Amino acid sequence: MDFGLSAEQEALRDVARQFVDRHCPPRRAKDWDETNAYPAELFKSMAEMGWFGLPFPAEVGGEGGGPIELAILAEQLGRASLDVAMCYIGTLIPSLTVYKWGTDAQREAIITKMIPGDSRYAVALSEPDTGSDAAALRCSASDAGDHFVVKGQKMWCTGAGLPGTKILMYVRTAKGERKHEGISLLLLDADTPGIELRQVPTLARHILGTYEIFLTDVIVPKENLVGQQDEGWRVMLSNLELERVLMSGGYVGVAQATLDEALEYSKERTAFGRPIGNFQALAHALADMQTEIDAARLLAYRAAWMLAQDMPCSREGAMAKLKGSETYVAAARLGMQICAGHGFSTESVMSFRWREAIVAPISGGTSQIQRNGIARSMGLRGY
Repeated sequence: MDFGLSAEQEALRDVARQFVDRHCPPRRAKDWDETNAYPAELFKSMAEMGWFGLPFPAEVGGEGGGPIELAILAEQLGRASLDVAMCYIGTLIPSLTVYKWGTDAQREAIITKMIPGDSRYAVALSEPDTGSDAAALRCSASDAGDHFVVKGQKMWCTGAGLPGTKILMYVRTAKGERKHEGISLLLLDADTPGIELRQVPTLARHILGTYEIFLTDVIVPKENLVGQQDEGWRVMLSNLELERVLMSGGYVGVAQATLDEALEYSKERTAFGRPIGNFQALAHALADMQTEIDAARLLAYRAAWMLAQDMPCSREGAMAKLKGSETYVAAARLGMQICAGHGFSTESVMSFRWREAIVAPISGGTSQIQRNGIARSMGLRGY
């Protein structure tokens, strides 16, 4: 059993760490969050590093990287903030979906525009009454011959309002016997007539922002269909394990950075004549948290390795996502306790970690949904 990285993977990790230190250190990420600023230069810098082409074949300008390389990159970007990691993950996953299921023209746009950083992608799945129960979506697309007419509403579409964004929108094109049937995936420009976007005020995650989308008789050409009509559920699930792997990597990175910041403070802050980290109560708490983060990291990389081997890993991906997201919350909570008044001050990076961590067990599939999937894999099917 080999837990090591190859020389190339270690080089990627080191370069990514240097990138974060240079382009998006945590305090800069905090400033972006507090000013609702999307740093276009960060997105372009990621493209210049070749990272948006990392998982694509070399013959189309990619690097031919796999899930482990992507997890390494997600972990290092997570050191800045989860939202910084999502600047990468949030456009990479939908672009891979388009590349796998799209037409030649749609794939060409990935190669010529997304990989160089001239466009980005966002996913519109959730609705006011559908989140965890994704197949219950009601946003409709009526077949009108050479085009669809889309009506409805979408919620929690991360990054939908940013310049150069194309929206992958899951819609209902038919009623089937099962709710998973009759779903299709359409590719929309955010400025298409009939689309109205509203940014939702949130506690954190302001770098990308999350949006509510209103659709009123939106005309979408048939050539914007991604994959087969009414087969969108299969498309939706096709990159689910990879998304969980990358998000888990991001959680591990930001949890480790949060712990490192708390550890550094515990070495500098003194009470009763010595650093507070030297008190057993805090020393043990820090040791326990490092153990939890290492466990989350092992789960994330196990799922990445299994995915790289084309092994089924739905259960392992759910475990990694569950553990990673909840570990980030626990690390931020401990960090706030250790930093005390300093952490409570909004001038501190720890206050930013705490705000951002709260949504980790909700977004990308709630902890309860992950536990449901794990339980089903154990033969428990009562729900």
